[in-house]
Amino acid sequence: MRLTVLICTHDRADLLARVLASLQAATRPRDWQVNILVMANACTDSTHELLESARQAGLQDSSRLPLDWLAEARPGKSYALNTAIPHVKDSDVVTFVDDDHRVDSAYLVEICRAAETYPDATMFCGRILPDWDGSEPAWVHDDGPYKIRPLPIPRSDGGPEPRQLTLDDPTPGGGNLFLRGAVFDRVGHFPTDLGPRGHDLGGGEDSVFVQSALEKGEQLMYAPGVVQYHYVDPERLRFGYVLRKAFHRSRSQVPHQASRTGVPLYMWRKLGGYLLNCVFTLSHASRRFYLVRTAAMLGEISGVRRAGPRLACRKGDKRRDAAYLTGMALSLMAGFAAAVSNAPDLSLIALAASGLAAGLVTLAIGVKSIANFSVTGPRMPPDIRVHYRRYALFAFLRLVAYTFVISLPLAGVGVLVYVAAAFGGLTTAGLLQATLAGLVSTLLLGALQFSRHLLLLPANISTSYNYRLSRLYPYWQRLTPARLRVVSFLLLALPAGFVFGAGAILLGQGNLPPGLALFAFQLTYGLLGLWLRDPEPGTVQTTPRSGAPNIIMIGSDTLRSDRLDGSYTREAAPYLRELANKGVLFNHCYVPCARTAPSLLSMLTGRWPHETGVRDNYVTDEQTRLQVESLATILSEHGYYTAALSDWCGADMGKFTLGFDHVDVPADQWNIKYFLRQGPKDLRLFLSLFARNRFGKRFLPEIYYLGGVPLTDELGRDARRLINDLARRDQPFFLNLFFSTTHGPFGSEYPYYTRHADPGYAGESKFVMARLTDPFEIIRRQGAPKEEFDLDQIINLYDGCVTRFDDEVKRLMAHMEQCGLTENTLVVIYADHGMEFFEHDTWGQGNSVISEVSNRIPLLICGPGVARTGIVRDPVRSIDLMPTLEELCGITRERGTDGVSLVPYLQNPATCMAPDVFSETGVWLTDLPGTPSGHLRYPNLLELLTVRNKTTGTISLKPGYEKQVIHAKDRMIRTGRWKLVYQPLQNGHLLKLFDVEADPGCSQDVSTLYPDETNALWLRLACWLNADPMMAHDNAQDKFENN
Repeated sequence: MRLTVLICTHDRADLLARVLASLQAATRPRDWQVNILVMANACTDSTHELLESARQAGLQDSSRLPLDWLAEARPGKSYALNTAIPHVKDSDVVTFVDDDHRVDSAYLVEICRAAETYPDATMFCGRILPDWDGSEPAWVHDDGPYKIRPLPIPRSDGGPEPRQLTLDDPTPGGGNLFLRGAVFDRVGHFPTDLGPRGHDLGGGEDSVFVQSALEKGEQLMYAPGVVQYHYVDPERLRFGYVLRKAFHRSRSQVPHQASRTGVPLYMWRKLGGYLLNCVFTLSHASRRFYLVRTAAMLGEISGVRRAGPRLACRKGDKRRDAAYLTGMALSLMAGFAAAVSNAPDLSLIALAASGLAAGLVTLAIGVKSIANFSVTGPRMPPDIRVHYRRYALFAFLRLVAYTFVISLPLAGVGVLVYVAAAFGGLTTAGLLQATLAGLVSTLLLGALQFSRHLLLLPANISTSYNYRLSRLYPYWQRLTPARLRVVSFLLLALPAGFVFGAGAILLGQGNLPPGLALFAFQLTYGLLGLWLRDPEPGTVQTTPRSGAPNIIMIGSDTLRSDRLDGSYTREAAPYLRELANKGVLFNHCYVPCARTAPSLLSMLTGRWPHETGVRDNYVTDEQTRLQVESLATILSEHGYYTAALSDWCGADMGKFTLGFDHVDVPADQWNIKYFLRQGPKDLRLFLSLFARNRFGKRFLPEIYYLGGVPLTDELGRDARRLINDLARRDQPFFLNLFFSTTHGPFGSEYPYYTRHADPGYAGESKFVMARLTDPFEIIRRQGAPKEEFDLDQIINLYDGCVTRFDDEVKRLMAHMEQCGLTENTLVVIYADHGMEFFEHDTWGQGNSVISEVSNRIPLLICGPGVARTGIVRDPVRSIDLMPTLEELCGITRERGTDGVSLVPYLQNPATCMAPDVFSETGVWLTDLPGTPSGHLRYPNLLELLTVRNKTTGTISLKPGYEKQVIHAKDRMIRTGRWKLVYQPLQNGHLLKLFDVEADPGCSQDVSTLYPDETNALWLRLACWLNADPMMAHDNAQDKFENN
C-alpha cells in the first residue's frame, strides 16, 4: 500500500523545513510505502534550494521518507493542487498537509489505520489544533459571549469519537484531509477561482472540493486520531491581521453560494448594526468582537458583488467617467454660484421649478403605474409574493427615484430657457411660469424620445406599452429618420441657441455673473451629452502573433440553421453564406436540449446535460456551481485570457461557474428580484426611453437589459472595443460573444423590421410577434393553433433579425481584419437552438425532437487550420465543439469530454465520422398541440416554478417535480439518415423512426417498415437514457420488446 503526503507551499521555507522535519520524525506504518510530494507554488525565497537539498538527502539515506517536488509558476494553491493530481492519484491514499503545520508523531500510523478500518470510506479528516506555546494573548482563549470566531489560527476538533460526516455537517477544510487516490477520477479538480493567492488570505478551494465529492456520493469519515498542529504565527495574532483574515475568509466563501442579483438588504442591515455596536459600546472585548464582525460582513458583501456577473469596466472608462462627472459637477456648481451672486431669488425659483416639474412628472407616472400595476416574469405562488412585498416596494421606489433623476435635467432645459429670458428682461421671475417651462420641456423631449424609439426601435415600446400598438400605426407612418433629425435639431438647437445668445448679450453688456452662469449650465448639458454617447471605437494595429490561435465565438439566440445553408427561399444572411465558403459550415449540428442554459452549458463543457446537471433554464443556486471543466477554464490553464460578452439572453455565462476571466453580461434573468426591479410597465417605459446608454447600463441594468429588446448596436460596439483591448494583450484570447438579435419576439432596429415585411400589413405583429410580453399570454399562446398567428409576418420579422445579425457579424469581421487579427484567429458562428414555426403543430424551441428546426443549429468554423470546404451535411453535436477547439489550439488532456473533435472534417470534407446524436425536449410551458394521447405530463410552467432560496431569489422548479419533468421528456437519436424518437407514455412508450434524407420534415413514421433499424437505434438510445442518473430504466431490450 502506498501513502503520498502532498504539501503545497508558497514562500515559507522556514515553516516548510519544520513540517518536513515532523514528517521525518513520525512513526512509520507497517506494510505501507510513504513518500512526500511538495508543490512549490510561485516561490521566490529559498524554497527550491531547501526542497532540492531534502530530495538529495532522501536519495542518499534510505531511512528517510523519499521526497520529490515540482514547481507551479501560476500563483494560486488550486493550480498547485491540480498540477499534483496526475502525480498522486495512483497512490492508495493521499494526505494533505499545509506548510504551516506540524504533524503528530502517530500521524502516519493513524492515517493508515483509518484507511484499513473503514474500507467503504473514500475520504477522511482529522483534527487540527493550535500549536500554542504560552506567548499568545489572553483573548484567544476567551470563551465568553465576545469570543472571536473563527480564530485566526485554524482549529478543527470534532471530538474524540470517529463518525461519518455528511453534507449536513460542517465541511472540513483541506488542512487535515486525506483520501483514496481514485477519488480524483470521480470528482475532478479544485476550483481555480478560490484558494489563497499570495497576499489574498482567502481559501475555500478544499471545502468546495469536499462538498462536490459528497454530492457525487463519496463517503467522508472523521478520524480523531489523525492530528496536525497549526503553527501559531505571532503576526496572525495582531488585530490588523485578524480583521484582514475575517474579510478575506468571508469573501472567499461567497462565490459558490452568493446571490447574483446584488447585495441583499439584510447584509446592509447587519453591517449597520455592527457599526453601531462598535461606536456605542464601552467594552473593549465587545468592540473587538464587533469590529471583526464588521470586517467579515464587508468581506461577505465584497464576495457577493464579486460573485455575480462582473460589469467589466476598463480603466480608461473609469477615468473617462470620473472626468466627465467631475466636469459636470464643477460647471453646475460654478453656474449656480454665479447665478446666486447676481439674482438669488431667480436662482432659487429656477431650482425649485426644476424639482417641482420633475416631481410632478414623476408623480404622474408613479400614480399611473400603480393604477395599471404589472410586473415582468411569471406569476409566483401567493406565499412567494407575500414574502417579497417589501422588496417590491423598495424596487418601485427605486425606479420612482430614477424617474425623478432623469426628469430633472429634462425639466432643467425649459427652466434654463426661462432663466435666460428672465436675465434678458423678456419675462418676470415666477415659480409657476418656470415650472410650466420645465413641464413643457420634459413633455417635448419625452415625446421626441418616444418617437425616436417608435421608429428606430419599436420593440422597446411594445415591451412596456399598456395599450394596443395599432393605435400608433398612423403616427408611425409619418415618422422618418430625416423628420426625426429635423425635430431633434429644433428641440435641441433652438433652446441652446437662445441660451447661448442670451449669455453672449449679457457678457457683451458687461453683466458677467448671469452670462457666465448661462454658459456654465450649457457646458453642464454638453458634458452630459458627451458622457452619455457611446462612440464607435477605432481600430488598433497589431502584429500577427504566432503560436496558439485566438478564438472568437459569435452566437445568436434562436438562429435557425436553414438561414445559412442555402436551403431557405430568401437570402436572409448573405454575408454568413459568403463566410461559410471560407471555412466549414455544419448545417446539421444538434444541441442536446433546445433551451438556452442547457445548450450553452453543454457546448461550453463538451458534456451532456445529465452530466452538467443543467436540464433546463430553471435551475437552483447549487446547480449553477458546475462540477465539470469548461472550455474557458481549460484555455485559461493554457495561457489564454478568456472573456464573455452578451446582452439579456446571455446571462447564463455569468450565472454559471464557467471560468471566464472577464465577464460583461447582465444578472440572472430567472430571478424574482430581477423581475421586481424592472417595475410596472409605465415606469419601465419611461425609463427605457432614456436608459439605452452608459447611465442605464451602470445604474439601471434591469432596464438596459430588458428582455425582448435587442441591443445589437450597443453589443457590437462593446465587442469591438473589447477586441481592441484583447488584441493589445501579449497572450492569446478567447472571446464568447452572444447576441439576442434573433430571439423572440423578433424585434429589430429600423429598417430591419421592415426589410422583409409586407408594407401593407396592419396586424398586431407589425413590429414584434404580438402578445409575448405577458407570461400568461406566452403560456396560452404556446398551446394556440397556427391560425391564431400572422405567421407570414412573424417569419418576415424573424428574417429581418437574421439580416441584422448578418450585418453585425460583417462589421465585426471587418474590424478584426483592420486590427490584423484574422490570420491567427479562429471564428465560430453558432446558436443555442433554432425556432419552430409550426413545422410540427407548435412554435418556439425545445418543444419537439421530431422537428429538425428546433434542436438543429448552424455551426460555422473558419480560420487557421480550417480548409475552405463549405457545407458539411453529416450530423454532428454541439458538444463536439470543445474538443475541436482544443485540438486546433494544440491542447491535449488526459480526461476529455463526451464530444469528439471535428478537426478531420475541417481538413477533409469527405470525412465520415457518424457520431450518435442525442437530444431531449425542454420543460413544456403548457400542453402542446400534437402531443400523443397518454403522454407523461406535468402541470404548466407557472405551477412548476418556485423560489427555494428567498435570499438569492433564483426561480427554479419545485423539488417534487424535477424527476417527473425529466421522465416526461421526449428523446431522440440520429445516426446517418435515421432518426428515432422516444415519447414516454403513462403505460410504456412510443417509438417513431424517420428517414431524414427522404423525409426532411420528419412527417412519416417508418418504424414498422424498418424494424431492424428501429431496434438497433432504440438499444443505443436506451444506453444513453440509462447513463442519466435521473432515469430508472429497465433492460432496454425488454422495454423494446414490450413496446
